Amino acid sequence: MSQVPSNQSTPKQLTTEILQTTSILEKQCPTIDENVLERLVGNWELIWTAQDKSSLDNEDSVDGGIWRRLNPFTTFINPLENQSYSNNPINNNKFGRSNPIMPQSIQDTMEDIGILSTPNSSNKDNTIKSTQSINLKKNCIRNVVAFELNNPLPTSKNGSTIKGLITVDVKGYPNRSDKRRIDVKFDSCRVSFLNSPIDITFPLGIIGPTGWLRTSYVDDDIRITRGHKGSVFILSRTSSNSK
Repeated sequence: MSQVPSNQSTPKQLTTEILQTTSILEKQCPTIDENVLERLVGNWELIWTAQDKSSLDNEDSVDGGIWRRLNPFTTFINPLENQSYSNNPINNNKFGRSNPIMPQSIQDTMEDIGILSTPNSSNKDNTIKSTQSINLKKNCIRNVVAFELNNPLPTSKNGSTIKGLITVDVKGYPNRSDKRRIDVKFDSCRVSFLNSPIDITFPLGIIGPTGWLRTSYVDDDIRITRGHKGSVFILSRTSSNSK
C-alpha cells in the first residue's frame, strides 16, 4: 500500500495488484468467523477503496448488475454509502482511490479547477482523511471525511481555505446467517464547516439506503471489508474499544 498515491486515483496496474493481494489475504484471515464482528469494534482509517469489477460483472448477484440496473438513482447518490468513488463507472484509467469524498467526475473537476487540493499543489498539507468508528453495543457506525476547500466562496481572500466535515451515521446489525456480515441502513448525513455557520444535518429516514458490509479479513492492524455493490475497502486500525 506504500505505492498508493495519497488523495489521488490509483493506476490500473496498481489497482489490479492490490485486488490480487487482497484476494490472497482474504483466504488467510487469522480470525475465525465467530470473532470477526467483535474485532471490528473501534476506530479505523480508510487506506484505499476500489470497485471489484469481477463482482459487478456477475449479473446474477445482488451486489452486481441487477442492483445497479434497477436502482440508477441510488447508485448516483453513493456518497452516502461509501464515500462514493468506488461505485462510480470506471474510466480514464482511474480504478481506485485512497481518499474519496464524492463521485469521481465531480471530485476530479474540483481538483482540476483548484477547489480541492492534490499533493502536486502548493498546499501539501491540504489532505482528505476518511475515518470510521464502530460501536456494536449501540449498533452504530459513523463515517467521517475531513477535507479542505480552497477559496470556496467568491468573497474569500486569495489563498484562504475552509475546513469541512462530512459525517454519515449508519445503523448496523449483525446478520443472522453470515457471522462476518453487518446489515446497514444509512440514518443521517451532516455537512459542516469549521468557523462557519454552515452546519446542516439531513435525516434520511425511510429513504436512507440499505445494504451490507462483509469483513473478509481482520487482524490487529488491518481490515478488508466488501460492500453490497462490489466495493472493496482496506482500512487500518487507529484504536480499539471494548465490545
